[in-house]
Amino acid sequence: MRVALLCDVDQTVYHVGDEAIATATTRRLEARGLQVTRISRHEKYGPGGRAAARTLPALTFPWPLEQRAAYLGEIRRVLAGERDALPAEDKLHGILERLREVDALVIGGGGSLTSRYGWLLDERIATAEAARSLGKRVVLSGQSLGPELTDADRAAVRSLLDACDLVGLRDALSVRIARQIAPEHPAIVQVLDDAHGLGLPEDGTPPVLDERLLSVTLGGDGDPFPREQYAGIAAALIDAVVARTGARVQMVPHMADPDSGGGDLDLHREVASRVSAEVEQLPIELDTASAARTSAAGWVLSTRFHPVVFGAAAGAAVLAVPLNRYGATRMDGALRAHGLAGGAVPLAALWDPRTGGPSALVDEVADALVAARPAEHEHLRARAGALRSAGESWWDGVVDVLTGARSATEVAAAVEPGPEPQQRWPEPLRRALAPYSTAVDAAPAPSAAIILRTRDRLRLLDRAIQDVLAQTRQDWELVVVDDAGDAAAVDAVLARHEGEAAGRIRVRHRTASSGMEAASNEGLRASSAPHVAVHDDDDTWHATFLQETLAHLEAHPEQEAVVVRTLIVHEHETATGFVEDEVFPSWPEIAGVRLVDYLAVNRNVPIAMLHRRRVHEAIGEYDESLPVVGDYAFHLALLQHAEVGFLDRPLAQWRHRRDAAGASSNSMYAMSDGHRHFDAVLRERALREWTRENGIGLPLFLAKNTESTVERSEERILEELRALREEVAALRGRRSPLEELGRRAYRRVRRGR
Repeated sequence: MRVALLCDVDQTVYHVGDEAIATATTRRLEARGLQVTRISRHEKYGPGGRAAARTLPALTFPWPLEQRAAYLGEIRRVLAGERDALPAEDKLHGILERLREVDALVIGGGGSLTSRYGWLLDERIATAEAARSLGKRVVLSGQSLGPELTDADRAAVRSLLDACDLVGLRDALSVRIARQIAPEHPAIVQVLDDAHGLGLPEDGTPPVLDERLLSVTLGGDGDPFPREQYAGIAAALIDAVVARTGARVQMVPHMADPDSGGGDLDLHREVASRVSAEVEQLPIELDTASAARTSAAGWVLSTRFHPVVFGAAAGAAVLAVPLNRYGATRMDGALRAHGLAGGAVPLAALWDPRTGGPSALVDEVADALVAARPAEHEHLRARAGALRSAGESWWDGVVDVLTGARSATEVAAAVEPGPEPQQRWPEPLRRALAPYSTAVDAAPAPSAAIILRTRDRLRLLDRAIQDVLAQTRQDWELVVVDDAGDAAAVDAVLARHEGEAAGRIRVRHRTASSGMEAASNEGLRASSAPHVAVHDDDDTWHATFLQETLAHLEAHPEQEAVVVRTLIVHEHETATGFVEDEVFPSWPEIAGVRLVDYLAVNRNVPIAMLHRRRVHEAIGEYDESLPVVGDYAFHLALLQHAEVGFLDRPLAQWRHRRDAAGASSNSMYAMSDGHRHFDAVLRERALREWTRENGIGLPLFLAKNTESTVERSEERILEELRALREEVAALRGRRSPLEELGRRAYRRVRRGR
């Protein structure tokens, strides 16, 4: 039987994990008598590597959202019989001919079923649908799904799942999402990562680990953390482990161009220069060599996924340090497969935003890692046999589905869940990690209440909820205030995220709308956390917004609020999502939050501020008599009452859709007349209040003085315009000096001089 295998292989930047998935899957299929044809990008073949004997080209999707969607639509038209929907030279036609030569398609594992890498998601969808159009069976194995998915990509994932006979996903969250998207699918199960066991002895004997070796793999992109601070924390963590173990350090890159380097190699050099111990920096190696190297170390530290898989399978003490939501779900999933719950330590927990350096938890984590080593090693070794057996059983089932020996439903029913994992860390450390991770069983009291106002903007609401879920501080409560919109539709959006949110989201459905400020007050009364942020459904945060603003207020008890530098993002909506057109800073000249700057105009929008709840005891709730500009009124009252801090970091995005109509429009455009009117109402109120207590004298003087100043300015401008017109008239009919020089130069060239 001939099988096409789709993985992300043979790329310019060599990716050890993707290549390891392809290598391990190929070996397992070939060991069961199948002939494998790899779907290849045909760019490079790794350091010293070479192309596989049997390959066919991969589809290549463009990165821009609209172009991606257009190409997928054209591919679907071709598959429906409209061959002219794509030109004859498009590679799809050749790929279809090559797919006719195989009997089935296997889509190998990876983290590509996510909007983060949407072009890879579309590639998998298109390839699966192409195989299906030719009557081929399709199996999806070892993937992660989401957690970042736009509403359009959720629909696309549904079509992919429907095209697959059997679906194996490598973490519980992915399985939950898949079953939610395709509830009728009969064969969605949780399995191991496809590269599990690569690098270990093939006869199943336990590897001999070097207990004096620390294998380190650090992703070259530290997003969302500042790169230098990321490097500093990694160096401190390495030093802490070395100080307790005496291990030598080997830095094993996971992604880099074999010829020009970059990627992990650059970051490794930067970290090595900060580490106290001697460090061996290795070049990028082929997947088999890299997996074997990591699998031989007694200690593994990684911000990348697959070294966690390799190390845990070997029985090493693995310190998994995810950088973001995307990494955390995968690393926690890999460790849970080995019976360790809450085992990953988010980098956010090890970062002190106030100093930009490592937090006190670095030493606590290193102590716990070393203390747990003996018992954890025995635990991992005890589970190794069962995991190996489960992996082999899965691939037996995959081949049975491909050959028709068993149905996908039968294979899925035979997949047995592993035993319930145990919490990895001692209780005091779990409490310390709880604000940064929902995987530990010590849920903290919320530090921040987030009030999310929305009305009939479901796509924006979904994006805003995912924006909150992506925060590096996870100790929040989110109150969604549905301001008299479609309650059932809002509930459906929230249901998508209830598993990941773990009870931290509540919704308040208002039956009648009485303005944005009334909605804010509804959320305020329905929450209790000591800090408050208003997160409108169309704006977004940088992932570290909450962590940095909470840290700032903790360090500055004299301040009642903090505002961050804000980016204005011009975007437009397409059928498949939002496209950013332009990004620039809002009020770049402002370097602080001062009342004098706010008197003329509001200098920040709600998305840019975190404030202490107690300020409402002094200045009251939001002014419900103002349908718009209520945030401005709150800011003015706040600045009269207290000091407000400023973080000169672009941690908030104020998103504008200038051409949008209806519910998707911004109030500043759709209600521009209302903004002008209620701005005047606000100022009139303040002026009347002042004059009642102080009389009309000063305002009367200022008004006349301002009018006189404006008149004098207008006169000067008119005088300058008259003088300019006289100069233009005097020059009329004469050549300018510049024109005369040009003519002279031209004549010299014509004479050959």
